[in-house]
Amino acid sequence: MENKQIESSIKVSLVIYNDTHQSLTKVKEKKGENNPYYDDFPSSIDAKYSKSVKLKGTDDINTKVVYINADGSVEITINKTTDKFKSNILAIPKKDLVEQVKIDVNEEYQLSGRLIIGESLVIVSMRNLYNFLNSLRDYVTDRDQVVMGGSNLFDMINYNKARQVFNRRIQLKPFAIVYCKSTEEVQRVFLDAKNNNLPIRVRSGGHDHEGECSGTDTIVIDLSRIDHVSVDSEGIASIGPGNRFEKLTSELADNNGKNVMIPHGTCATVGIAGFTFGGGWGPWTRSEGMCCEYLVGATIVLGDGTRKELSDDGDKQSCELLWALRGGGGFSYGIVTELKIQTFPLPKELIRFDVEWNPYVHDDDGKPLIHKHTELTINVLKNWEEIINYNRPNEGCTQNPPEKILQNNQLIGTNLKISAINGPVEDCGFKENEVYHNAIMYGYWEGTKDELDAFIEASFGKDDGKYKYTITGYGGADSDKPYGSHMMSNWDRISFSNVQRQQKNQPLLGRSHGEPFPPDLDSPAPHKITCRLVDADGLDANNESGHRALLRSLTSPLIFNSSRELGLFSYVTLGAISGSYYQNKEKTDKLNSAFPYKDKQYTIQYQTWWNEDLAKKEEQQNNPVYEKTNRALDWMQVARDFDIPNTSGSFISFKDSSIPTETYFAESYEELTRIKKEHSRDKLNHFRTRKTII
Repeated sequence: MENKQIESSIKVSLVIYNDTHQSLTKVKEKKGENNPYYDDFPSSIDAKYSKSVKLKGTDDINTKVVYINADGSVEITINKTTDKFKSNILAIPKKDLVEQVKIDVNEEYQLSGRLIIGESLVIVSMRNLYNFLNSLRDYVTDRDQVVMGGSNLFDMINYNKARQVFNRRIQLKPFAIVYCKSTEEVQRVFLDAKNNNLPIRVRSGGHDHEGECSGTDTIVIDLSRIDHVSVDSEGIASIGPGNRFEKLTSELADNNGKNVMIPHGTCATVGIAGFTFGGGWGPWTRSEGMCCEYLVGATIVLGDGTRKELSDDGDKQSCELLWALRGGGGFSYGIVTELKIQTFPLPKELIRFDVEWNPYVHDDDGKPLIHKHTELTINVLKNWEEIINYNRPNEGCTQNPPEKILQNNQLIGTNLKISAINGPVEDCGFKENEVYHNAIMYGYWEGTKDELDAFIEASFGKDDGKYKYTITGYGGADSDKPYGSHMMSNWDRISFSNVQRQQKNQPLLGRSHGEPFPPDLDSPAPHKITCRLVDADGLDANNESGHRALLRSLTSPLIFNSSRELGLFSYVTLGAISGSYYQNKEKTDKLNSAFPYKDKQYTIQYQTWWNEDLAKKEEQQNNPVYEKTNRALDWMQVARDFDIPNTSGSFISFKDSSIPTETYFAESYEELTRIKKEHSRDKLNHFRTRKTII
C-alpha cells in the first residue's frame, strides 16, 4: 500500500528566476483550502537570483501565490493532474513586470518548469540610458553636444530637428544624439553605449537613403563636428568625416593657393565619409575614378574601443581594413574619425553644363505640363553611351567613328537623367522607337568654352532646335569664385518651384526664360532610390534588347501625367563610370580597392522624390501629392525587379534595403566578410545595420 502511494504521488518542481533589479516579496495571505502550498514558496527572492520550489501530493495540486516589488506583481498559478493536458504553470504579470514560462517536463506524475520574472524592456532601456548619460558627464563638456527629447517645447523642437536624416520619408527616434568633437570622445561614447547595452549608429552627412545612419532607440554618434581639413606637402588631405562637399571642395580648391581637388560627388550636402566608403561616384569619375581609389589612410575606432591608424605601410590588419574601406561600405568595420585622401591638381578651367531634349513646356490652353517631342529617347540614350564609351576596348560596345566625336577625355564626368512617363499596360503596346522622354545630360568639362562648344556640336549636331545646351557654371584654379557654391550642384533633382513658375509662364529661377530647369538646392525630402549597373559590353550585347527594356521600365501605367504638377518626380539617372580612368587597364590592374564595379559602363539609378517645395512640406498630410505617391513607390518596386538584359549588381551609395547585401559587394563580398570577422574586433557585431557586411 505504501509503495503504491509513492508511485502515484504527484510532483511539481519550479525554478523562479528574479531577473529584475529588486527583490520579489511573497504577498501574505491565509493558508487555506485554496492555497495549501503557500509555505512551500520562498518568502522573498533576491534581485538577479533564483530559488527552487518543490511540491508533492497524492491528489491533484492546485495552488496560487503572488510576488510583488516596486515595478509590479506576478501571480503564479500551478495546476497538476495525471492528465498532462490539464497541467500547467501560469504567471500573470502586472504593471512593469514581464514573465516567461518554460515547461521542461510534463508527464503523468511529474511537472517541472522555469519561470523568469523580468522588467519591461522600457524600464531596462531607460535605466541603461540613465547610466549612459551619467557617464557622459565625465568628458562631454558642452551642453549642446547631447540632444534628447524633453518636456518643454524648445527641447522637443531641438530634438526633432537633430534627429532628421536627409530622406524625410524615414522618421527615426534615437534615445540620444551625441555630437563628438574628437576621436577620444568617439571612443568613450561608443564604449559607454556598448557597456550599457545600447545600440549605436554613426552619422556624418546623414544622406543614407535608407536612414541607416540613425535608428529608433539607439545612440547616434554624430561626427559632423569633426570637420578639420588640411593638405600636406605631398598633396595628402587629412579630412574629418563631418565635412560636407560644399565646404570641403572650397577649402581644397583654395587651400592657400595649392589648388587641389578630390573626386567629389554631385550633392553639396553629402558627407565625405559615407560617400568614400561606398565608392564615391561623381562628376570626376570618368577622368579620375571613384574617391575610394584615393583613400590612402584612415583613423578608425574598432569594436573593442581601440584606435587604429590605417595605411598601406601598416600591418596586415591595417592594410586589409583600409582595402575594405575603399568601396566596402561604411560602418561595418569600425567608426572612422579621419580620412587621408590623395588629392590631384585642380585644372585651370572647368565648365559645368547641361543639354536638354524633349523639354517640358506649359500648354497655353491650361492643360497639364507636357514635353516637346524633339528627339527620340533611344537616340539620346545611345548617343550618350557612345560618348562615354568612346575608345572603350570592349568589342560589344557600339561606337561612333573617330571623325564624329572629338577626343572626350576632357569630359571628366557626366550623368544622363531621363524622366519616367505614363505608358501602356500591355507590353505589345510599347515601341521603343516611338517614345519621347524629357532627358538632360549633365556634364563637367575640363577646358575652354570653345572646346566644349565644338564637342557639343560634334556629339549632337548643330543646334537646330532638337536640344538646348546651357553652361551653368565656371570654375577651376584660375577662378576667383568659391568652388563649393559655384561648381557643386545636384544633377538629379528638379526644382518644383520652377515647375510652378513655368505653369504661370514666369521666368525660371536661376535661368533665363525658356532655359532648362536648374536643380533645387540639396534640400532634404522624402524619396526612394534603387539601382543596378550596365555590364561592360553594353545593354544590347549578344543581340539582347537592353535598350528597349530600360525605356520600357520608364514608360509605365504607374506613372501619372499629373504627378509632376503636384511635385512628385520619378526618373532614372545614368551615372558614367566608363572613361579614361577605368578604361586604362594598366591602371585598373594596379588598383587596390574593394569597389567591385570598375568594368561597368554606368549606373542606372531609379528615383522618386516628392514634397521638395517648402509650401508642400508645410501642407503635411493635407497635400494632394499623397494621391499619387503609393503608385510611384509601386513603380520603384517594379523598376527594381525589371528584367533588363546585361545589367547586374547594385551600388551601395544608392541604397535599397530590399536588395541582398551580397549584391552590393559582388566578388568582394566574401573577402569583406572575412576582414570584418578577423580585424574589426567586434565579436557581437555592434557595427550592424541592415546593409552592413554582416
